[in-house]
Amino acid sequence: MTTGDRLCGCGRSPAGKSDPVRRRISIAALCLAWLCANGAIWNAVQVVAWAKMFHGYSQVMPVAQALKLTFDGEAPCDLCIIAEAGKDAARDQLPREEALGATDKFVLSFQAAAPFVLTAPDFAWPGLAHEAGLRRIESVPVPPPRAVAVV
Repeated sequence: MTTGDRLCGCGRSPAGKSDPVRRRISIAALCLAWLCANGAIWNAVQVVAWAKMFHGYSQVMPVAQALKLTFDGEAPCDLCIIAEAGKDAARDQLPREEALGATDKFVLSFQAAAPFVLTAPDFAWPGLAHEAGLRRIESVPVPPPRAVAVV
């Protein structure tokens, strides 16, 4: 950026280009917020707990046995307990189906929509045989033939 280029309050330069660092930070923050809102953060905590447990077990026993003990679930570590408690708390905060009538919404989401069909109009162009068109009852008058001069 030169000294003449200044950013406005929204972070855009006068030419309409946004700051790439600010854009990347915004996208990363949005993704993190989405993960937290969907409860995926507790899955990340569980993965960290498994990695920590596997690392600790693999220091004192063979890898196969460390892997078995890590995913056995009989002796959870402190992080596993925290992750499970967080998942349960997030599940308890969700609204109940009976309170919101979620089953009604489920049924409504599967109702068939009315078919949308494009067809040609039912009317035809008016003509001699059409009801609304004019119909000649008499024949068209023909003028009498002209006399041809013989030369």
